[in-house]
Amino acid sequence: MERREFFGSFLATLTAAATLPEIARALEDYMGSLKRELDGITDDANFWERAQREFLLQPGLIHFNCGSIGATPAPIVEAHKAYIDRLEENPYAQTWSGIGSGTFDTIQQTAARFLRADTDEVFLTRNTTEGMNLVAGGMRLEPGDEILTTDHEHPGGVMCWLHMAALHGVRVRQIHLPTPTASKDEILQLVEDGITPRTRVCSFSHVNTTTGLRMPLAEIAAITRPRDILLACDGAQVPGMLAVDVKQLQVDTYASSSHKWMLAPKGTGLLYVRKEVQDRIRPVSAFASGGGSYYAPYTAGGGTRNLPVLLAHRDTMTLHNILGRERVEQRVLQLNAYLRQRLAADVRLTPVTPEAPELSSAMASYRVRGMAVNTLFDELKKRDIIIKRTAYNSVLLDNDIPNEHVSIIRLSTHIFNSEAQIDRLAEELADILGTTTSVGSGSSAPTDFVLRPNYPNPFNESTNIRFQLPQAEHVEIAVYNAEGQLVDVLQDGWREAGAHQLTWNAAERASGPYFYQVTAGSDREVRKMLLLR
Repeated sequence: MERREFFGSFLATLTAAATLPEIARALEDYMGSLKRELDGITDDANFWERAQREFLLQPGLIHFNCGSIGATPAPIVEAHKAYIDRLEENPYAQTWSGIGSGTFDTIQQTAARFLRADTDEVFLTRNTTEGMNLVAGGMRLEPGDEILTTDHEHPGGVMCWLHMAALHGVRVRQIHLPTPTASKDEILQLVEDGITPRTRVCSFSHVNTTTGLRMPLAEIAAITRPRDILLACDGAQVPGMLAVDVKQLQVDTYASSSHKWMLAPKGTGLLYVRKEVQDRIRPVSAFASGGGSYYAPYTAGGGTRNLPVLLAHRDTMTLHNILGRERVEQRVLQLNAYLRQRLAADVRLTPVTPEAPELSSAMASYRVRGMAVNTLFDELKKRDIIIKRTAYNSVLLDNDIPNEHVSIIRLSTHIFNSEAQIDRLAEELADILGTTTSVGSGSSAPTDFVLRPNYPNPFNESTNIRFQLPQAEHVEIAVYNAEGQLVDVLQDGWREAGAHQLTWNAAERASGPYFYQVTAGSDREVRKMLLLR
């Protein structure tokens, strides 16, 4: 059965489902079929090309900002909507008595396995900020106690400590992280030097939101745990990017946002609190009287939960397990390594992300020379490429560290991205930042023949083919199918020097891969494009 036909059957089953468990079973059947299909694909490129078809991203839109917000796969979106529809038809029964007594337990168990934690160590939250707030608000801190953090933290990871400073008189101290960081030993020495007899908490990001630096948490834990210092981790960027194992990381708490790299619905997150420190962290919204678990999905201190989003959260974790968490990690890191390689020659982009594999992640950040970051962001957005504009080095309160506040761009790579998209990003950056010009712009003519990646790619019905000529040439542009048969000739004649664009309308063509060949004088180049219906 073709994917479109099977997905249509899945949607029909969701519409007919009378209860939330029936919806869950329909999704389970769909994902089981997807797993069997993926298991039969031995080529890595074809595996990820198939996985990319599960996303709803607009044709032609390239999303390099999973570090801010992810794209939820289509089957999860449809199941989530169906959960809402059925619940609202009979709210009380579907929220409580209609879902089965073990439903909440299975959600929490899936979450615990995803972090490789015990079930009674994981709490379901809405995002990292809520998780960090639960940790800070649940502690009993005294005036003069110190929280050690860095100047690269997201506000959601430090506002809780600033609140404690205002409320209880604790002090928030910052480490100044060199950018880019040279080595793991450099970080560990900074942590050692930053700890004082009053340090009660070290609060660090696992992967920081600014430069994608991956902190050596297990080695930091070897410093903090013998001194009874709580190691609190902002893991917003990590579950779904890396295969997280909180036991190996040796952290005491770990808060994350599932709407980013996990690709779950918005308003989902996880909080891990190590069993041995739970007596030190007692947040009221996780409170359970009468000896109940502080980390149950529902407690009297937390109140009614959004059941449809919790179910879809669980389903997204199941999808990651089908894809293979380690395989996802390998893919997103591979893509980011390719991105850094493609941008390495651009002298206007200065990398601020460490090169060492143990310190890098699936995010790469750059300082930009010769153009304001906001301008570059806007120009890429016009070309349907979404990135993140941000800055590093935020000095808090009275910390005596260098105040730099450097503007940067940040590029995140996930499984819905591809090498072809990275090639297009590199081409567009080169174009925007000044390596290519067109006749009539007031600049000199291009000096080389260049065939740019078509966009959108993959595409539906039409795509744009762009090239530049150093001088007037006879140009032929031909399109071939996967069997090598000629299906269209878009150009066969003279073109002036400069930049050119043609549109191929494939409305009458079948889905699948195609190749376009551009011949200009003695130059010839071929590229692949994918038509999806």
